[in-house]
Amino acid sequence: MTKPSFDVAVVGAGPAGATCAWYLAKRGIRVALLDKARFPRDKFCGDAVIPRAQRHLRRMGVLDQLIDAGECLFTTSGGFVSPSGIECLSDSEQNPSGTPMSVKRIILDERIVRAAQSAGAELLEEMRIDKVTFDDRAGTWTAHSGNKRIEARTLVLADGAQSKLARSLGIVEGGPEAICSRAFIEGGTHHFETDGICYMERELLPGYAAIFRHPNDELNFCTYIIPGGKAVPSDLKALHHRLLEHNPIIRRHLGSGYEIEPMRGAWLRLGGIPRSYADNLLVIGDAAGHIDPLTGEGIQFAMEGAEKAADTLAEAFRAGRFDADFLSVYQDKWHGEFGHKFGFAKTASRLMARYPELVDTMAKVANERGDDFFFAWADIMMGEAPWSDFLKPKLAVPMAAAAARELLTQRWSRARSRLRSGQKTPYDSRI
Repeated sequence: MTKPSFDVAVVGAGPAGATCAWYLAKRGIRVALLDKARFPRDKFCGDAVIPRAQRHLRRMGVLDQLIDAGECLFTTSGGFVSPSGIECLSDSEQNPSGTPMSVKRIILDERIVRAAQSAGAELLEEMRIDKVTFDDRAGTWTAHSGNKRIEARTLVLADGAQSKLARSLGIVEGGPEAICSRAFIEGGTHHFETDGICYMERELLPGYAAIFRHPNDELNFCTYIIPGGKAVPSDLKALHHRLLEHNPIIRRHLGSGYEIEPMRGAWLRLGGIPRSYADNLLVIGDAAGHIDPLTGEGIQFAMEGAEKAADTLAEAFRAGRFDADFLSVYQDKWHGEFGHKFGFAKTASRLMARYPELVDTMAKVANERGDDFFFAWADIMMGEAPWSDFLKPKLAVPMAAAAARELLTQRWSRARSRLRSGQKTPYDSRI
């Protein structure tokens, strides 16, 4: 039997695919890294890279490259604005868990790809894969790109949120349900004073808008629409522009006369898929839904899942087994590392959409309690601490008390407003 050209073919050279290729190549596994574009190429997202992802970049040598070249900016100040306009800002430089950093994806993705190449992966650019076929007798996959063929023992699909290939194989079902926008604001044309702020606009919840500072004073303005609230993906363009034009806090933070590029958008698949493996095949990154259903953040999970996929394939080559039963351990690995948190995140997102007062409560308590409380909350949101930490007395007690006060205050305030305007209250309808 003829030996295939590669042990592994990875389709998609974003952070998930390129990271997987790096970990595989470092183990001496022959890996082809395929991408439809030629690098450098852009990707539309929020550009925030949290500490969990930075650890992988450090191992690859990419983090030092970004810092030395001045291509990233660590977020040392910022916070969020609650639905009722409460600004909660902090100096996050003192957070012992680390801080997010901003880096343009056109830069980040190429840096990771070049690291994979240096480790021994073979990069094949401008390879738009039309279909993939499996030879049961030979136990090999073939990736088809026009007249070109790439044959490998195993296949890793990292083909993005739309996941055309995984959907064609019946592994991924349905399209992505979340979406985000991106537009860069030219440095020196705005008045933004911090490094990053999330705007928890009531009509967007559980989604949000955000501004992240890049080197050279450039800003990324993005809007996330996440399932569970009133906003739907078709609202993206209108909400993106409405926030810039009419949100008073965003207008104050940016000032007037700033220069901003046209909005672009990208789909997001959230919460993990129920089966990310098949015979001789794994699905990783956005294609596998490795994105937090509450925050929309995914680079850290893409890279962690990519490492788990590489570990699983290395074990498969040692054992000489590539069947679905053997590769199913990959599902267990990523679910145990981060996927088990997605269920709680979905519940939290629905609660935020239904009770915006909870977000106001977080802002008020964080302002009252200071940096220690803010850092504890931020660590949970960044994935540095488990969601169960919300149940610890340090967070749970002040949050519960403040939430009860806030809920009663805001509901009573709205009831009084309706009475003054002559509208029926919920209690009137019971009379």
